Amino acid sequence: MDAAEGMGGSAPGDGYSASTGFLAPFDVSPAAEQLYADLLRSVDGPARGSGWERAVAELTRVGLVRQEEGRVVPVPVRLAVERWVIEQEARIGQARLAASHFASLQGPSSGGFLEVIRGLEQVREAAHQVETGAVKEVLCFDREPYFSQSKGAISTAQEAVADRGVKYRVVYQQSVLEDPAIMAAVRFSISLGEEARTFPDVPIRMIIADDQQALLVLPYSTAPGDDEPADADAVLVHPSTLLDALIRLFDSVWGLAVPISSLDDSAGTDEHQQLLQLLATGLTDASIARELGVSERTVQRRINRLHQLLGANTRFLLGVQAVKRGWI
Repeated sequence: MDAAEGMGGSAPGDGYSASTGFLAPFDVSPAAEQLYADLLRSVDGPARGSGWERAVAELTRVGLVRQEEGRVVPVPVRLAVERWVIEQEARIGQARLAASHFASLQGPSSGGFLEVIRGLEQVREAAHQVETGAVKEVLCFDREPYFSQSKGAISTAQEAVADRGVKYRVVYQQSVLEDPAIMAAVRFSISLGEEARTFPDVPIRMIIADDQQALLVLPYSTAPGDDEPADADAVLVHPSTLLDALIRLFDSVWGLAVPISSLDDSAGTDEHQQLLQLLATGLTDASIARELGVSERTVQRRINRLHQLLGANTRFLLGVQAVKRGWI
């Protein structure tokens, strides 16, 4: 028998069930929530049954009921909620003070709006926390070397964060798109709603969550040629003029970067337009051939044909003419 039974459970059809979890933020059980609802409805109080004492103790702990003259009296819900909010804000303030204190133990370079993160595992965890803490938008600079557990995999947080409606804007180092595994990950990210662009020289690996935090990753490798760095440090930037400058830096590079134009939808476009879109990303002929599923010689032949059609003798002029004609 459920603990809520025998405590004056809701009458059929009254529209309330403890399964709705309205009191979930208070961290009380469904039985305690059911009792609170029954106390609000009943003048004489609901019948005491199995689990009564435990439920009353839960409600008392969070300030939703008080006991007077042997009776359990419900506290008006709005008063209880306001009190709970004040308590949570106080706890958040204490947590921030504790964070500042322990960050200061890392050394003078970690005080104020900067926090140094040392070690590859700690950097991975910090990146995850920054990303999952975003409410509106995540901005990223993506470049080598990578420090993910699996090359070409998207971050472990992105799918869940994007599912909450958080937008992603990512600028990829042009050279990394030559790797088929990374390109596959980019395709998947785009399918999740990511806006992706590419730029020849992305300055640093960076993640920005809203206007609240930025993580600058400083990887280093003890083994030349390794795909993954042997270790990494990072700097966590809190709200400050530096964070504002990093956001402006991202927006500047974003404005210069070339959109990776819905590559998954390119099969339905005109052959010339599809080729021009791929050329605009700066991919090599070999990479374009791989994307189109044709030989490199075929790609070169098609590019030569575009030069003839548009009267352009360089790839730069080819792009200029294509834009003028509205082909891309």
